[in-house]
Amino acid sequence: MKTPSRYYHGNIILLTSLMLILGSMITNAQADTSPGATLEGRILYRGAIPPAKTQAIEQDTETCGTTNKIFPVVVSQDGGLAHAVVSVEGLSAPPTSSPGDLLIIRNEKCRFQPHIAVGSVKEHLEVQNNDPILHNTHIRTKKRAFFNVVLLPQSQGIKKVLKEPGLMTIECNKHPFMMGYVQVFDHPFYTITDSQGAFSLPNLPPGTHRLSIWHKTLGTVHQTITISQANTADLTIEFPAP
Repeated sequence: MKTPSRYYHGNIILLTSLMLILGSMITNAQADTSPGATLEGRILYRGAIPPAKTQAIEQDTETCGTTNKIFPVVVSQDGGLAHAVVSVEGLSAPPTSSPGDLLIIRNEKCRFQPHIAVGSVKEHLEVQNNDPILHNTHIRTKKRAFFNVVLLPQSQGIKKVLKEPGLMTIECNKHPFMMGYVQVFDHPFYTITDSQGAFSLPNLPPGTHRLSIWHKTLGTVHQTITISQANTADLTIEFPAP
């Protein structure tokens, strides 16, 4: 029987090494593309609910009505906090939105609909006027005016690209009682609670994360969470009274 040559042994070792490297690459690729965890939860508020504020309206009453009610805090029967923006800090990932996506804010019956909105950088913000009267929609960041346009009655919407993350306020220069907010993010890990205070954040990578919960009246609180594997985690956070 012939003894295998050194050349034969060398080929076996080389082939085995290549197979190990290839297997490691496949495993890493599978790990990189595996779905992340989904964080589902509720934001609760147990404090005293501030009373609604009523403002008198003196112009365009045929469209706007004669009074405007502002609800500083909206909760469900069991304390679920609506309209709270939940996001994860410190994670870098491209936003899931594409340049063609639209975040639409409507002037409707002299209210901003929705009055709390969330969006991503590179997304288009379109402001529409569905009312039969003129509006002057003014959107500001902390640093500058982002959007300040007179919108003719029931006119076509005007679009502008969201370029920077941060909080923006929305006002109407003609109707001072109109108010809204837009939170813009440079990652996809954000959402807003529904009428029951519930939220869902999908595709979170395993690890320890810092959540930020923002509310227009109550301010911002933070919560640290740890997700150990790709599964669904449940979380309940109680928003403290101011």
